[in-house]
Amino acid sequence: MNFNNFIKKICNSLGTNNKSIYPVVAIATANGIFRPTITMLKKGENPESKKYAALREGITEVIAVPTYWISGVAAAKCGEKIVNRATDLNFAAQEKKGRILAEDIKQEMKISAIKKGQSGLMLIGVCTAAGIIIPALCSAFVTPIMNKISKPKDQTKKLDIKENPVDSFAKQSTNKNLINRPIFKSSFYSGMKVGGV
Repeated sequence: MNFNNFIKKICNSLGTNNKSIYPVVAIATANGIFRPTITMLKKGENPESKKYAALREGITEVIAVPTYWISGVAAAKCGEKIVNRATDLNFAAQEKKGRILAEDIKQEMKISAIKKGQSGLMLIGVCTAAGIIIPALCSAFVTPIMNKISKPKDQTKKLDIKENPVDSFAKQSTNKNLINRPIFKSSFYSGMKVGGV
């Protein structure tokens, strides 16, 4: 029963306090664990290329998880400030028209509007992170990290060839008899008429 209560509490807390960063962080974490594992379990692949691909996938998700979180939280903070300012302006406009609201009603309306603004801008922040920020960070950091971790093999090594190369043209016998072909120097070209006499 304790396990069932634990799951029930998690589901209730996620349902009452649902944020758009939770599913994307969970997906990125799962990708960071399972995609490199599946890549390493592929049979028939080159082990070095498997290691490279798995490490690259892992580094990408390590960059993605905090980026989703930071961009979502930052966008929610911006949403709170924007909605707070907008509701204050709305209340001031209503007071000018003669509609005076009680303070507790103002607070309830402001809290509700702030929650909606935070969730909306958090979703926009997460989408911005997925479409713009994370690809930019990955292109800036993943390749240098991969170059430092997996050093390229020394390309200055020369091949140790002990046999002399065989020149195929040197062994072929050349024909001494040249073929003389006639050259037509005095050719007369007349114009070409198309479609008539």
